[in-house]
Amino acid sequence: MVSGSLNVGIAFIAGVASFVSPCILPLIPAYLSLMGGTSLQNLKEQRSLRRVAVTNTLFFIAGFTILFIALGVLFSSTLGLLSGLTTAIDIAAGIIVVILGLNFIFDFVGFLNFERRFQPQGRPSSKVGSLLFGMAFGAGWSPCVGPILGSILLLAGTSSSVIKGSLLLLVYSLGLGAPFLLTGLFLSQALDQLARLRRHIGSVKIASGIFLVVIGLLITLGKLKGFNAFVFGLSHSLVAWQKASPLATQLTLGALFAVPALLIALFYVLRVRRDRALGSASRSQGAPGAPRSVSTSAALLRPIRIGFFLVFAAIAALSFAGIVDLPTLLSGWLKFQGL
Repeated sequence: MVSGSLNVGIAFIAGVASFVSPCILPLIPAYLSLMGGTSLQNLKEQRSLRRVAVTNTLFFIAGFTILFIALGVLFSSTLGLLSGLTTAIDIAAGIIVVILGLNFIFDFVGFLNFERRFQPQGRPSSKVGSLLFGMAFGAGWSPCVGPILGSILLLAGTSSSVIKGSLLLLVYSLGLGAPFLLTGLFLSQALDQLARLRRHIGSVKIASGIFLVVIGLLITLGKLKGFNAFVFGLSHSLVAWQKASPLATQLTLGALFAVPALLIALFYVLRVRRDRALGSASRSQGAPGAPRSVSTSAALLRPIRIGFFLVFAAIAALSFAGIVDLPTLLSGWLKFQGL
């Protein structure tokens, strides 16, 4: 059966793909309003209400996580009874995932579009209510979540282990739940980004379908196992490189994190300079454009962007200083098959 190395990364990406699916993404503001028990405008203006919404969102995520893990246990244990038919199961599971991916793009299998949505009576007024609402959410969104979730369930079923299957569904839930949580934490900025993303929702759906088709073909052809061997080999090569050239390894891996940090900083500096130039041109022409350049530059200081810059810069600095041993950490991550 398919081993679990690459599957963890696939499960997380699938969770994120479920979040940006056409059935879920447009309704994120409504879900956050439900979790906060108030209007979206109040959540933006009052931090105390936003804390309540974030707390309830955590229980909401826990709700669908419990449901998905239970489904993972069911699939893993059921297909585990057929362990003597590993090749046939892999082929059948891969073909089903390919069909689910194609249907995600073209909608040619009608019964897969059936859904039974949970319609809450009022708002979930407690943490337990949010937990139950999360379970209902997980059970009700079959047209968009179904093909992706079904593919991960099949992947869990071919893992030949209940523990591995449960882990895959846990990681899938984290991929689906993390954007929910980040949206609640950075509400105003996240809503702006979601509004931009909705304009490309058709492309997102096609990309998600292609992703499922590729995964299905890999399962059918047994290529995931080959990738697992490549990852293990990469881990050993990294260890060997570190032993042969410790300083070069340290500097190279540090640079891999320093470059993204520098690019983020450079992007911000260039945008600020451009906005200031536009503001100066507007003032010279007597147009009221100068204040906008300041606000635009300030808008670039988004928490998520700052967070990425700080993380990349800190890892690079710690690596260059020899405080963090990146080669050993990355090698251990690859051996654990953290992809």
